Amino acid sequence: MLLATLAAGPAQADNGQQRTGIQLTALSVESSTVDASSGDGTVTIDWTVQDGDTAATDMLGSLTVQQVGTDGRLVGAPQALTFSFQPEWPYQANPVDGSMASAHYSYAFPVPQYAAQPTARWAVVRAEAKDDRGATLAVGRQGLARYGAEFTATHLVDSTGPAYDQLGQVVDQPEYLYNADASVTARYRLNITDDESGFFRGRLVLAGPQGATASGTFRLVPNTDGSQQCGDYPGYDSHDVWCTVDVTIPAGAPAGSWSISRLRLTDASGTVSVSRDLSQDPVHVTQNGTVRATDFAISPGQYNNWNGTARLAVTMKPADFRDGIASVTVLLDGCGGSVTENPEIADDGSISVAATVPPIYTRKCAVTGIGITDGAGDTAAYGTDFHGPVLDLVATQIPDTAAPVVNSASLDVTSVPASTLRRNAVLTLDVTSFVGVNRFSLTVYDASGEPVGGMSGGISSVTNGPLKLLVPLYEGLTPGVYTVGFTLTDAGDLYSQYGYSNGVGLPVPGGPLRITVTDD
Repeated sequence: MLLATLAAGPAQADNGQQRTGIQLTALSVESSTVDASSGDGTVTIDWTVQDGDTAATDMLGSLTVQQVGTDGRLVGAPQALTFSFQPEWPYQANPVDGSMASAHYSYAFPVPQYAAQPTARWAVVRAEAKDDRGATLAVGRQGLARYGAEFTATHLVDSTGPAYDQLGQVVDQPEYLYNADASVTARYRLNITDDESGFFRGRLVLAGPQGATASGTFRLVPNTDGSQQCGDYPGYDSHDVWCTVDVTIPAGAPAGSWSISRLRLTDASGTVSVSRDLSQDPVHVTQNGTVRATDFAISPGQYNNWNGTARLAVTMKPADFRDGIASVTVLLDGCGGSVTENPEIADDGSISVAATVPPIYTRKCAVTGIGITDGAGDTAAYGTDFHGPVLDLVATQIPDTAAPVVNSASLDVTSVPASTLRRNAVLTLDVTSFVGVNRFSLTVYDASGEPVGGMSGGISSVTNGPLKLLVPLYEGLTPGVYTVGFTLTDAGDLYSQYGYSNGVGLPVPGGPLRITVTDD
């Protein structure tokens, strides 16, 4: 058994902290060699942590175990061994004896089955801890070297680096990026598989004009709940993971097409695979230095989508372009954008791109991005979605200012025998509504003004003409005279009320709506 214990004077421990803080006082491994080739090899690691704060009741921490190459550099993925004083999932180790003042931990560390070589040297290279009073411990590789907590393992050889597929841009990646004043970010996603060691980390390189490049790194990192994370994607299996990677293109980097050129993937054993000359999924970087545009507009400034889809036109005048305009992309917030290939240039030099506004609920349509590509491949970008100059292009819904109006109202029956109940009467209304009636409610009142039935709900929009509603007459109504009051609500939430027994609202055109229930 390898064992080392650091003796500290009364003032300081091995990490330079005062005795009142957290100290690692012992660290060892119980075997100097292990055969991990079967997949179930373990090495027991023992360590002791002291806490000088008598008020502390809990501690969380981790040891990092990693391969050490023949040249002394760390190799492959670090393996975390987590511990807690109080049992807490998903922390792996708890004290086998002791107290918060001095707790002894022991854990059978599962040694990875694969490595890049048949044998590999492993060592505990970092120790961290934090108690519930805020004291911390952080000891790096140099500070742990004196413990000699290392071992040699026999492995199966992992000679194949990770594979990938479905490499491409994320769904919302802008096609155009304006980088005249600030750096911009292109985001990509990919699926990575590695049947042996499992994926560890990667680097994605973009190539731009004039030999310029930009790169982004990504890696699999543990979450506190026991899962793993690679960019935006969580998961539990390092052998099959999804990752996102951000690549920052600096401000002022050459304008033109930037595309994926190289992908480097490293698995947990340190085995690498590299894919070159990919030349895919370009983004157009621009400073609007060649082709550009002016005179942006959106029309009409107010649209009517209360009863159907509204049509808008986004116009602009391109300048300094070559070989015509190849395409114009318009992005909008709240309404549907579009890409127009080979748009027609009008006699006044302008281009028009169509936009659509969904019915009823879209109150505002704002242009958030305009991207232009000319026939020579030069580009220009405007709007916040492309990080370009701000566009002030907003169209709004025509306001609803008039509540529904009932021009006439009639019932198909005015007298019914009590023996025929239950049944419905039909109320026919002639309505006028700018935005359309789409909801109603009605109430039946007895002679004393008490409600004895009713109905409400949504209906197909009616702007002008007849509207038929059912008036429920329930079984058990006693002979007498009953009146009907109703409310009509339009798509803009304006409403009108008619015929209520308490005098609320307007009188019904033509007089009250009355139904007499007769005795058999």
